[in-house]
Amino acid sequence: MKKLSVGGLALALLVLASGKISAQEQQMTCEEYMALGNELVNRENAANTQIEELNAQLEALNMQIAQLDRANADLNAQILAAIGHSESEVMAFGRELDAIIAQLEGLMALAPEVLIMRRGEVSAIDSRVAELKQSNIAALPEMMDKLAIIDQMLADLKARVAQPVVIDYKVERGDNLWNISKKERIYDDPYMWPRIYRKNKDQIKDPDLIYPKQVLAVPFGVAENQYAAELYNNAGKWHKIYEANKQQIVAPDMIFPAQVLEIPK
Repeated sequence: MKKLSVGGLALALLVLASGKISAQEQQMTCEEYMALGNELVNRENAANTQIEELNAQLEALNMQIAQLDRANADLNAQILAAIGHSESEVMAFGRELDAIIAQLEGLMALAPEVLIMRRGEVSAIDSRVAELKQSNIAALPEMMDKLAIIDQMLADLKARVAQPVVIDYKVERGDNLWNISKKERIYDDPYMWPRIYRKNKDQIKDPDLIYPKQVLAVPFGVAENQYAAELYNNAGKWHKIYEANKQQIVAPDMIFPAQVLEIPK
């Protein structure tokens, strides 16, 4: 009996001890949970405070942006009043410049023999740009930048058009050198017919006689020794020019506008 009593007492003590340990572990877990909860609350409060500060900064920035927008609107209104044009007119002006730039880019992509046939387009653009530059809108910085691009592209195209190039022309019924030269896609000037005659003198024996289906070489541009502005500074040397060009000069005292003469060295 004593052994049983001692065993029972030992069992009772063991149960009491484990119950105390379990209660202690449960109490520590609750403390840790409460501490974690407090930390999360503090973090949330700090985040909310930071959000409020950021919202205040954002509101201040929005106010500054609104002020800048109003200032820009006032400045634009002053500029429009100064140039005497509406905003829609300025936008239309810019769109036209953009269209011209696109057109010039297309021309610059053409082969020389194709470009020379469309040189009238280059001249027309050049004239239109000159007109646009007369507008007060052209003084706006954005427009000045676009016009500078256009000017450079036009200069490049004019230089290309001025380069010597030869195209073929197939003679049609009723053609003569005068009428061929007068065609807009050729020289747009009948007085320049001697250029065609001279270039094709190997197959044209008489400038008044050309035949359908003949293929004539039509030169454009001038070579270094063909530019009539090059002078000798000596009137007595006129005969050198005449001798070099007598096949296209009817008489020494008769030359035509736009004729291109060889200037011998």
